[in-house]
Amino acid sequence: MARLIPHIGLRTVKTGLAVALALFFADLRGSPVPIFAAIGAIVAMSRTVGDAFETCRTQFAGIMLGAGCGVVFVSLFAGYRYIGIGLGLIALILLCVRLRLHFAVPLACIVFSSICLSPAHEALGYGINRLLDTAIGLATALVINVTVKPYNNRRRIVGLLRQFEQSVPAYVGERVLYGRYPDLSPLRGQLDRIAEELATFEKQRLFRVRDHSEQAVLLRGCEKLAQRVWQELNALCAMDERGHLSVENAVQLAELGLQVPNGICAMPQDTADVVGNYHLDNLLRAWRFLGSFNRTACPPSGEKETM
Repeated sequence: MARLIPHIGLRTVKTGLAVALALFFADLRGSPVPIFAAIGAIVAMSRTVGDAFETCRTQFAGIMLGAGCGVVFVSLFAGYRYIGIGLGLIALILLCVRLRLHFAVPLACIVFSSICLSPAHEALGYGINRLLDTAIGLATALVINVTVKPYNNRRRIVGLLRQFEQSVPAYVGERVLYGRYPDLSPLRGQLDRIAEELATFEKQRLFRVRDHSEQAVLLRGCEKLAQRVWQELNALCAMDERGHLSVENAVQLAELGLQVPNGICAMPQDTADVVGNYHLDNLLRAWRFLGSFNRTACPPSGEKETM
């Protein structure tokens, strides 16, 4: 029975709360079209605080430009509605481009067309009410998004970095100890996911700015180390010969828990030996630093990721 009940995420709950409060505030001011308050609350409830601010900026700028231009063109072209809409859209798009508000063009054009299709005596009131109601919805959702347990995926990033760290020794053993060419695409996929989650984490910087900035720098450093590990491993897999393993690198591999077969260790004799041991040494150094930094970035045991 419990499986039939879908999981209710925190953002779902916050969206419902934001819409309910936005409609309540719109009703308090006697809004004739409260649906725009609900729409504003829905679109502003983004995954991260940074995305929420960007959405609010897009919505507010688009509605303000569209409503302002719509009222002006309704007044100037009251008897030439279709010509006015066409000329107005051209002018509005050029204005958005001039102001570098490319993101607001679609919404501004929609609002502009809606106002131009309204009766001339209602255009100003419609534009003002839409702007006010949308602003109520945006502000309500933004406040809730910032104050009610904002999204934080730091724990997920740390887990992905640790998973990457734990995956590396097996790949190293396959290539260096047994001379095979492992498929590195799963490891590459882990790196891509880490980069994606980290980009999302950096968009949360508007919350707890100082602490968040320090965490972002630390996690970005871990991601760079993971990239370095993959680059060195990829270089080893691109070599035609694995070369002889140096005694120093054999000791490092043993410390990883890898059993070094007899007969593969020797003093470097040719270019393949030197290059192979160089890349392996760089890989192992970066891998150890990654483990150290990753343990530093690990969140407290009581901290949980918010969704």
